[in-house]
Amino acid sequence: MCETYDTEPLALKIKLIRKYLKIKILEDNVQFQDHEIERNHVHDLIKRVISHGESHSALIIGPRGCGKTTLINTVLEQLESELDLESDCLIVKLNGLLHQDDKIALKSITAQMQLENAVGDRVFGTFAENLSFLLSCLQSGADRSCKSMIFILEEFDLFCHSGRTQTLLYNLFDITHNKQAPMCVLGITNRLDVMEMLEKRVKSRFSHRHIFLFPNDNIKPVDNYKVRLIQLLSVPLSLTRKCGGTTKKKRGGRRKSVVTEEEMDVELNDDTIQYAVPAKVFTRCKVDPKQFQEFDENSLVYWNSHILSLVENKDIANALEKLCYFTVNEQIFRNILFQVVSRLNETSPHIDVAGFVTTIDNTVGQEHRVKVLQSLSILELSLVIAMKQGMDIFDGQPMNFEMVLHRYKKFVDKNSSTQTVPRPVILKAFEHLQELEVIMPVRSTDSIYNTGDTTTSGVQKEYKLYTLAVPEYDLKEAVKTSKSLPTEITFWFNNEIF
Repeated sequence: MCETYDTEPLALKIKLIRKYLKIKILEDNVQFQDHEIERNHVHDLIKRVISHGESHSALIIGPRGCGKTTLINTVLEQLESELDLESDCLIVKLNGLLHQDDKIALKSITAQMQLENAVGDRVFGTFAENLSFLLSCLQSGADRSCKSMIFILEEFDLFCHSGRTQTLLYNLFDITHNKQAPMCVLGITNRLDVMEMLEKRVKSRFSHRHIFLFPNDNIKPVDNYKVRLIQLLSVPLSLTRKCGGTTKKKRGGRRKSVVTEEEMDVELNDDTIQYAVPAKVFTRCKVDPKQFQEFDENSLVYWNSHILSLVENKDIANALEKLCYFTVNEQIFRNILFQVVSRLNETSPHIDVAGFVTTIDNTVGQEHRVKVLQSLSILELSLVIAMKQGMDIFDGQPMNFEMVLHRYKKFVDKNSSTQTVPRPVILKAFEHLQELEVIMPVRSTDSIYNTGDTTTSGVQKEYKLYTLAVPEYDLKEAVKTSKSLPTEITFWFNNEIF
């Protein structure tokens, strides 16, 4: 199939194809598929806020990479074609990783509302007073009506962390609860237990509306990866000079779980299924889309045929199946495709199968656990070695901090060159190992009331039992390849047990 076209035009246009695919893979976050019920739910919520002045709040919960943010972006883009969003509403986006303090969040809210001049040098006593002033600045007309506002809170669980007050959430939910202004508050999180983190006063004002997003069960993960590979790496034929930028009418019906060769041939000529990059994405990236209209049809047909041949390749099919065992995160899959596309050039205008498989192996292989171990400090790695040798002596029985500390001190006393570390520092390093999940607490099944409880409930932290969560061969590889590890520790790991 691929031999029917000359490869020379493809080599000449490969830079342009590479640029287009990079934009599609990285920047196109407004195309969303599946989860029609959840999408319609979010669409109705936001539309009722803008059209009818209602107030709502909801949480969108799902694993990372399942499309929570993309769903909201898709809904907002759809509403732009149905309503006048610029004049009817304000969209405020906050992120728990960036806006860690209420003052920082308030500054960002003020900037996104474009009310910096109105606030000026005013001094407010509380967060609520400042937010009320911002709302009053937006009111206009004889009835003092206010614009509808859409608050999107990324990493919602970080806004309700136990170490910080939840003033921001309380005031936003209070406005929606008391209907002071038409407002929709959408929280995005991957924590299923996020409701347990909310204060009682915040819970009382939240609508308790939860929208769950999980990977699609109607299609096998490996088939889903194959479909996404075709969609993300194919170049729509509408970009050719012959087609003139026209697209065909979208076909209805649900996609089958198995991608056959006949269906792939249809997809080559169906730009809607291939998800051409929207004009809005080019505008956001400050890229002129006209440069992509210089493709010739032979180059694009050859390229799309090349992509279809990749899906049929057994090595790539096995690699995608291996990827499914580790993750169904589409963002990780996009990162893999980006690395593959970045290697394209005039001398090698085709995607190398061996390079594709190697990229997947490097992404999901055991190297990640080895890198985590290599990133540990010398003290932390020494505690891991002490725990490993202790478990070898006691036939895999779990150990507590005191047992690990005893073995570590024996090593320090025997090697005078090793620096003595205070006990609180060692305890802190041990707790850090638990946070990284290098060691895991042992679950207790003694309680008839709470079989899922861990030993962390009623025991002092120095005596809680832990087990090593990394395989021995990963630890051996980390010690072997570590460049800054003292020779005494390497010798201790390889030879001595005391």
